[in-house]
Amino acid sequence: MKKIAISLFVSTLATVALVACHAAEDDPAGQAEELSDPVRRTNAIRNLQKIWSNALREADGDRSAANVREVADAVIDKLAQAYIDNRMDNQNGLAMLQLMKEMEDPRALPALVAALDWRAEVNEEHAIRAAQTIQILELEEGQKADVASALGEALEKVRQARPVDNRLRVEMIRALGSLDSTAATPHLTKVATQQIEEQNFLINRLAAQQLGELGDPEAVDEMILGLYLFAPSNPGMRMNDVAAEALVRIGQPSLQPLLATLRGENEAANDIAEAYIEAVRQRDDQAAERMSVEQHIGGEATYALGALGFREAFDPLFAETEAEDTFRRLNGAIALVRLNMNESDLPRVRERLQSIYTGFADDAQSVQMKAQLTAAMRSLYDPGYLDFFLEQAKEEDNHPVVRLEAMSSYALLANKAQAEALQAWLAANEDDPYHDNFSQTTEKALATAIECDEDVQCYIGKLDDEDKAVIRKAAFMLGRLGRGNEAVIEALVGKLDHGELEVRMAAVQALDRVATEGSEAAIEKIEQLREQEQGRAIWNQFAREALPIEARLRARMQ
Repeated sequence: MKKIAISLFVSTLATVALVACHAAEDDPAGQAEELSDPVRRTNAIRNLQKIWSNALREADGDRSAANVREVADAVIDKLAQAYIDNRMDNQNGLAMLQLMKEMEDPRALPALVAALDWRAEVNEEHAIRAAQTIQILELEEGQKADVASALGEALEKVRQARPVDNRLRVEMIRALGSLDSTAATPHLTKVATQQIEEQNFLINRLAAQQLGELGDPEAVDEMILGLYLFAPSNPGMRMNDVAAEALVRIGQPSLQPLLATLRGENEAANDIAEAYIEAVRQRDDQAAERMSVEQHIGGEATYALGALGFREAFDPLFAETEAEDTFRRLNGAIALVRLNMNESDLPRVRERLQSIYTGFADDAQSVQMKAQLTAAMRSLYDPGYLDFFLEQAKEEDNHPVVRLEAMSSYALLANKAQAEALQAWLAANEDDPYHDNFSQTTEKALATAIECDEDVQCYIGKLDDEDKAVIRKAAFMLGRLGRGNEAVIEALVGKLDHGELEVRMAAVQALDRVATEGSEAAIEKIEQLREQEQGRAIWNQFAREALPIEARLRARMQ
């Protein structure tokens, strides 16, 4: 009996000793030590999550607070090592990666890189969580090349089209872009130009977008091909818009390769253009018959050159305006007006654009072309077009859409005397079938012109008007009168976040004209809007104009 009692007493002491050896639930260092114990690991992770959440809450989310740093210092190295040492513990491994993500500590990088070495049907989620975490870490420059290599190797393993494969691709690509390092370029260009059945073409587009963010000249050749690449199963899905944006953000290094492409010297691009026409032919033979490699190559290269805006493209683009093909002439004209032209170029351009306009046929297709070309002329803010606009607006044989576009363009660029001349014509032509439409369309712009005439300060004040028609008029007149004026630039930048898309467009287009030396404030504002509004409809529409202009403003500062 005595032996049994002694045995029970010893057993109880041992149990107490074992319990005493476990770390307190609120002890971060002790709980981190228990991560190495497979029996205690799950509980330790749970406790560490509570400890971290409590510390962060007490610091109001400030990760630099002393109490938060104290927890991180006690935990992060052991947490990372525990993951590396126990990668076969799938469920706990994912929980540890989630905690690393929440901690946002670069010291977790060895574990994140290890997690990128994933296996199909085993731990894809580990790689996804690691890539998501890398996106929010601030890494040192010396770390980025190895991380880019690990991400590239992880991407190479994605060979299927399962939903999880697409998630892997997306997060790896975003992680590569987040590095903000040219070490990511070869991995992104490979994905962007890869055409395989298992890879959705949206992945190509995403990779091209990330390349645009990097702005690495090493990506120029691939992004020029991107102007012409298409989804093999759906030729209507392309990446010409994001490729052009990337080329514009890269800037000057894109110029000569694009000019060579325009001349037809890019054999790879020509081959893709031929394949594209054949793909279209499989679906619409008539549409393919109206296409040619020269037209397709020229259209995309022309647009990109115009978006770049360098004066060196003037002669090649001017030559495009003289092409036999009507669409090439129009595309050339629209691109030409976007260049950073010399004032001495304007009369020659004006004569050529008016010649193209009057050369259009009198058919339904030409109505839209004339409207497009009128808008292109207007974007030069050149008062030399006003007589031409008025002539086209008065011509009753013109299509109503053409007349209205010309009338609106005149009103937007008119000073007081010119506004009064239009008002006099309207008063004398009340029997015109479109008189009321013309009057309503131009009323606010003409009234503003009569009030402000050519007073820059008056128009700056009008930018704060509640009527968007008045603000648009003010922006156009500032584009006409405010070239190089810092007060004008500042005022226009203030309208880039206006709630009305038409106001934003008028402001950013005027900035393109007046900010002759670029504008850091405009660039910062556009980038801020991109970050805040990405994915929203207003940004998607505004970005098509704002991003090329941002790139041109940036180039003028170099």
